[in-house]
Amino acid sequence: MTSDLGFVGRAPDSLDDAAMLAVAQRRAQFLADASRTVSGSLNLPHTVRRSLTACVPHLADWAQIMLIGRDGASYTSLVVNKTGTSSAARRHPDADGVDGQSRLLVTGRPELLHVSLEQDPLEPDGLLALVPDERMREQVAALRPADVLGLPLTARGTTFGTLTLARRTGFGFVAEDISIAEELAVRIALALDAARRYAERAGVATVLQASLRPPELPKLEGSALAARYRAASADAEIGGDFYDAWGSPDDWSFVLGDVSGKGVEAAVVTGQARHTVRGASAVDRDPAAVLRALNTMLDGTASGRYVTAVYGRVRRQPCGALHVKVASAGHPPPLAVRASGSVEPVAVRGLAAGLVPEVEYTPAEVTLSPGDTLVLYTDGVTEARHHSVRDGTRRLTELLSQYAQVGVDALVEAIEIAVLEGSDGTQRDDLAVLALRAAAS
Repeated sequence: MTSDLGFVGRAPDSLDDAAMLAVAQRRAQFLADASRTVSGSLNLPHTVRRSLTACVPHLADWAQIMLIGRDGASYTSLVVNKTGTSSAARRHPDADGVDGQSRLLVTGRPELLHVSLEQDPLEPDGLLALVPDERMREQVAALRPADVLGLPLTARGTTFGTLTLARRTGFGFVAEDISIAEELAVRIALALDAARRYAERAGVATVLQASLRPPELPKLEGSALAARYRAASADAEIGGDFYDAWGSPDDWSFVLGDVSGKGVEAAVVTGQARHTVRGASAVDRDPAAVLRALNTMLDGTASGRYVTAVYGRVRRQPCGALHVKVASAGHPPPLAVRASGSVEPVAVRGLAAGLVPEVEYTPAEVTLSPGDTLVLYTDGVTEARHHSVRDGTRRLTELLSQYAQVGVDALVEAIEIAVLEGSDGTQRDDLAVLALRAAAS
């Protein structure tokens, strides 16, 4: 509730220097405290609520924030009443509910309205102009006679919403009140704009990440496939790990890779890499040719990113075995896990794609007998727990040997669990695992 001195912007009846200095100090302290309050979160709904709390009850009895979004206008209000404070939220789709505040949005200048007991609240230039929502208008009407002050919310040269304040009878807005309200509106606008931009960026990141993850792995007769992917943290930037598998039951392809860096630029390269590999395989399925095409694409983007990747072509044999021809562009070699429990790396090596204009890749061939599994992984697996690559590979090999007989879904899950258990809740890098097995007859 308000203090004995009234609203923070109200000047005292006495105009002596000591009293005026006290008011100036109180206003400065109010704006400093309000700035900390409204800028304390990048969550947009939280920032709206914090902004309203900064206004009520210190600057007004009732406050409303209206924001224009892609799906219309959203209104949130906070009011002081006999039982304390209460809030409300409304959304008006499309342009509905915006017309009443169009002057504030167009002119970017504040508007002051005195609402008398006799005034019709539905007059176009009356209360309806600043408080379009009916239930929120009832909250303001309960304060009549009252003053209603509408303020634009402008940041980076764009007015994207409004702040509307209302005071009860006897406490109308005077010049110094409007001045401090305008200063507060500037701070609120900056905080809301930052929250809006953060929300938009997070939304773009989410959409990009969802689009970059491959569709459900195909079900191929005679083969079993399973995969796991986990970003470094729940709020991390977009990662660069990817995997994919496609083709017919008797002749299909797989890829697993890792783009350097994170963020939107890495995500763009991730999408390009996946589509390039798929497109190149439609022309020539040979692993060396596919990785050369990937290297050429990256060399032409001038993005400064490079990609490590393993690409393989799988052909089913009449005996039920899988013949795999695989090549690597600077990626950890796949591990062939035999049904007996022995584990051996596939001897492939090559330079990461995107580093030099021309690279030659030498494929290797491996045969998976029924029950054998080929495991591909990114360095987020072997470099977990702050281990060296050699130590991490040794630990992964031991784990695969123990899980050679379980299903591929359980196998990749065991790898993920082992990484998480050893990370102490601080997963350093993204994790991607792809396992393919020749089905036992």
